[in-house]
Formats: sequence, structure tokens, C-alpha cells
Amino acid sequence: MDRIGKMTAFTKVVETGSFTGAAQQMRVSSTIISKHVRELEAWLGVRLLNRTTRHVSLTEVGTVFYERCRELLVELAELENVAGKLQTTPRGTLRVSAPLAFGAARISAVLPDFVQVCPQVTVELILTDRYVDVVEEGFDLAVTMDELPDSSAITRLLGTTQMIVCAAPAYLDRHPALNVPDDLHDHNCLTHATQALAKAWVFTGADGVEHRVKVSGNFRTNSAAAQLTAALQGLGVALQPHFLVAQALREGSLVALLEDYAAPNLPIRLVYPPGRYLAAKVRAFADFLVSRFAA
Repeated sequence: MDRIGKMTAFTKVVETGSFTGAAQQMRVSSTIISKHVRELEAWLGVRLLNRTTRHVSLTEVGTVFYERCRELLVELAELENVAGKLQTTPRGTLRVSAPLAFGAARISAVLPDFVQVCPQVTVELILTDRYVDVVEEGFDLAVTMDELPDSSAITRLLGTTQMIVCAAPAYLDRHPALNVPDDLHDHNCLTHATQALAKAWVFTGADGVEHRVKVSGNFRTNSAAAQLTAALQGLGVALQPHFLVAQALREGSLVALLEDYAAPNLPIRLVYPPGRYLAAKVRAFADFLVSRFAA
């Protein structure tokens, strides 16, 4: 038995007035209780109890030790209770990282429903288009659409988003028609500074044939929102997630291109620190997002 266990055995002897009573409460033999008290006295280098065949009583040192020991065990029980509640009841501050555009458009939109379900959770949402190391930077959870580096972090697929090739009507009026993927060579392509999409765009035709096109252009950014703004201003052709350009496509301020070819869907993942035990607030938020975006 560990030191806390020995202290528990000692306090039970004092409170029940006997080794037998302590043994009954702890559901072990009185021999084991006696052994634990002796080991505790040996570790402290003092006698805690005066023993007779019929009675045990506290020594002067034992009286002081018992009072402090009892307070410590009560505080420990309270601490275990708090930890248990944190593990089973969503509460506390939840630090979440998400891409700027996705976080603003999709995560923020569902937060009111989440905090209504989990009113004891305070959400701190940090929006950034760079990859976040959840362990090093102290986040409880991150939403990412980036390629994941080798990591011990746990990942969970939130969903996928369709990627759309698009451009503003003003741009298309000034440039050659774009009918097949290879036509992108003749266009100013707006690329992402950190993703694999910066080097090549990949499409699959109706016949199942893959087309990999090396793209280039005069604007590169790590921000999907900034890229969208550039596309809306007629700077070039963009490959954007559907959730970000859906409204612009409906309004006609952007035009979908290469509709006979499909770009790979972009996975959206949840990332959280490794560990056997996941805090209730993290588990609740992850389950909430998965259920909401699966709907």
C-alpha cells in the first residue's frame, strides 16, 4: 500500500479505536492494518500509537499527526471529487484553434448551441491559418484542414469539404476560356502558401483519369479568406472550399469552373492532445461538432 493508504489505515484505527475496526472498514485483515501502521511509524521515525491488548491511544506526536493527516485526506477526497467532475461533467475553459475562414463561417455559427448544451464551459476560440501544435501551445482541441505532421496527437475526422475552381466574371472576361485542367497553365492561379495545393492541383475526370496540373500565379497566401478576396477582385483563378465560396457562387460574384472535373475533397480533422483520459469538455465539444457537421 502507498503512503496515502498507510495514512488512511492509521486514521481509521484512531477513528474506530481498534485495528479490527479499521480492518472491517477497509475490508482487509487486522494484520495488514497493523503492518501498515508500523511501516508508517518506521517511515516517520516516531511512535504514533500506544498499544495494549485491549486498547490503542494516540501519542503526543500521533495526536498532531492525526489532525494534519485527517485534514490532508479530506482535501485529497475533495480534489478527487473535483477531478472526477471535470472528467464527467463538461466545465471550465475550452481552448480551441480553427482556420480563420472555417472558424468564422462554421465554428462560430454553432457555438451558441454548444454553450446552451454545456453552460459550464467557456469557449476560447483562436482563429489562425497556420498549423497549431495543440500540446506545445496549450490548446484543448484544434480544427485543421492542413496536412498533419508526424505527431502523437489524436485525430478524428470531422468531415470533408468539396473544393471548387472558381474565378470572378471580370477575370474571365479578360482571359482565355478554361475548359480542361491543362488550360490552367494559361491562367493566373491564386495558390496557398503552406499546403500541397501550392504546387499542383489534381482533378479526376468523368472517365476516372487523373489530371495533375502545376499551377503558378502572382499571388500566394496562407489565408483562404485573403485568397477569396483576391479572387472576388478579379485577380485570378482560385481553388477554394465550397463552404467559403457558396454564397459568392449563388450571387454570381464568382463562377464555378471545370465542373466536369472533380478536385479531391479536403478533409477537416479534429486534433487533440494524446492521453488515455479525455476531459469531458473536450469530448463533449468533439462529439457536438461531429454530430452537427454530419447532419
